[in-house]
Amino acid sequence: MTRRSAEAIAVLIRAGWNVHHPPYGYATMTVIGARSRRGTPRTRLTPDPRRALVVQDVFYWRAITGLSVEDITARLDTDHDRYPPPGTHFSWPPDAVAAILTDIKYTGYQAAGTRDEHGAFCSVEHWVLSEQPAHRALITPALFWAAQDPATSVRCLPHRLAPTNPGSTSRVERSTP
Repeated sequence: MTRRSAEAIAVLIRAGWNVHHPPYGYATMTVIGARSRRGTPRTRLTPDPRRALVVQDVFYWRAITGLSVEDITARLDTDHDRYPPPGTHFSWPPDAVAAILTDIKYTGYQAAGTRDEHGAFCSVEHWVLSEQPAHRALITPALFWAAQDPATSVRCLPHRLAPTNPGSTSRVERSTP
């Protein structure tokens, strides 16, 4: 049963459907006319107007300014109106910042199987990605990879998500708050 369930989820992911809770910065959008076998509506991810900018700031601070997860967490906690904490938290947990920085969904691809049960990146052979971007990206793949800590980065990347020039980052037009 577990293998069949995993295969069914992989088919949905490759088609670009959302099958889990949306990551911070996204909301779910119901697609009219698309239903599962059980009759539940299918959803896609759509940017949350208030939180999408927070995600972009987090990646900018990490990739461009080189801030640590702890420094990013402290910066987010200075203004909860501008940087609302995730879920029901009253402050930003460092694990939430780390989860944002390692979620490839922010590049526009639907994904599953990218990390193991300990949170480390799995080898690319285990990744399940949508065939093409499935929702609006909040960041570029180059910014995503630039934000990765060398200890968490993977050695072999899916071709469509690999940085065009591994030694450089793309130019980002953002101002620091």
